[in-house]
Amino acid sequence: MTDHDRSARASGRPRDTSIDERVLSVTRDLLVEVGWDGLSMRLVAVRTGVGRSSLNRRWSSKAELVLHAILGETPDLAPFSGTDLTGWIDWVVRGSHELFARPDVRAAVPGLLLALGENDDLRRDLWARFSGPAVQLFADDVQATTSAKRRRADVDARATLAMAAGAALFVTTVAVEDDSETLRNRIAQLLITAVAASHPQ
Repeated sequence: MTDHDRSARASGRPRDTSIDERVLSVTRDLLVEVGWDGLSMRLVAVRTGVGRSSLNRRWSSKAELVLHAILGETPDLAPFSGTDLTGWIDWVVRGSHELFARPDVRAAVPGLLLALGENDDLRRDLWARFSGPAVQLFADDVQATTSAKRRRADVDARATLAMAAGAALFVTTVAVEDDSETLRNRIAQLLITAVAASHPQ
């Protein structure tokens, strides 16, 4: 979200969510159709009938628009509802794979990685928004009630997120011959065993 959007919301001006939904849906479709390089704010504006000025007020760059299109503005925590530590890790592994296996995400990843490398603010915001809530849920699952336990839980949760996401990206782009349910189950089992040993209940 841009600073302009935050200011607009703070001042009470309503934001037309139907426009957002249309733009984000078209962006996902265009990623599959023309790829990252072929995608542009101009093309999205033409395809949706939304003015460039409206797009620029909502998203400061193509990278920000694509991130919101493929990930949403905030993380979906519903899959974590009612889970324990094992369920948390299992969903991180499976959810990461589901994300990176999507055609629109596969089309976006090469360009997004370059864009994030050139925009530290966007990169930091992405990681903070999508790791923070999951890390807090992890801390709750392992009952991290002291400062030392919370620090350990924070590091372990972030390490698990990084390993699960990294594995998902690798098997969906490089090790595609080994991309299987068996492999994903084994990755989850290895992480569960390692993390559970560090946080005995």
